[in-house]
Amino acid sequence: MRYALVVWDFDGTLADSLPGVLRIFNDLAPQFGFAPVTDVQALRDTSVAQFFKAQGIPFWKLRTLRDAIIARQQGEMGSIRLYPGVPEVLEQIGRSDCRMGIVSSNAEDNIRTCLRANGVERWFELVVGYSRLLGKQRGLRRVLRQTALAGHDVLYIGDEVRDITAAQDVGLDVVAVTWGVNSRSLLAQHSPSQLIDRPEQLLDWLELETPR
Repeated sequence: MRYALVVWDFDGTLADSLPGVLRIFNDLAPQFGFAPVTDVQALRDTSVAQFFKAQGIPFWKLRTLRDAIIARQQGEMGSIRLYPGVPEVLEQIGRSDCRMGIVSSNAEDNIRTCLRANGVERWFELVVGYSRLLGKQRGLRRVLRQTALAGHDVLYIGDEVRDITAAQDVGLDVVAVTWGVNSRSLLAQHSPSQLIDRPEQLLDWLELETPR
């Protein structure tokens, strides 16, 4: 095993929650005075900072927007499924000597409701719901403090440019997955430690056997 701890992003990495998030985002657009998303592919080819600028969302509104989306998600979390192949990979990692956690800009209660509904909560020793849409570095540093691990002992897994840059800033290796928000081509431009297109490819990176 290459790492002592594997830390996951949640939305778009573990959970197939993006269709619901986009629906809620577009529902909130008139209230917040910004443009709704009409081109999902354009969204995938844009970093989150560029996206907020394109949609006309000032940074001072981000915390309020994040809280509004999370509040609307609350009643839906039990019906959100993990991406195909993810539960099997979580079990394989969980049965090894590797610990797992989550750092996400979603709320801890929302995340745990989804994990519980999918039967995988037992694999995660910590869940950090970081309250900002930008600045995951602080959440990752909090994990390092809680676990008393060095950066080289921890892997972060995410689906966005902001996940890559946050992990790199903290000194972690980072695997970027291509089934979430950002496209493969955009993720590759930011030089993650590894790009994967299917969950089971993570087992090779971790030097674990692929389940049969």
